[in-house]
Amino acid sequence: MEVFPLFLVLSVWWSRTWERANADSIIHIGAIFDESAKKDEEVFRTAVGDLNQNEEILQTEKITFSVTFVDGNNPFQAVQEGMKALIERS
Repeated sequence: MEVFPLFLVLSVWWSRTWERANADSIIHIGAIFDESAKKDEEVFRTAVGDLNQNEEILQTEKITFSVTFVDGNNPFQAVQEGMKALIERS
């Protein structure tokens, strides 16, 4: 007799988690550009905008992004910025 209430609770829980999985999703991506790559940053922004508007590619998802510029003379700055972004997102 205790199996039925357990089954009911599990089925309600599973259906609620299934709805959340099917809900709209936000995908966040980050880009790191050299300070001299302003044109590349414009292309990146345009590409993300085009993806967000194309419902054949992203039906329920939307992409957000952040852009960081680094000094081209410091090769480790990109790695530092990437690590900082990962820590902030955690």
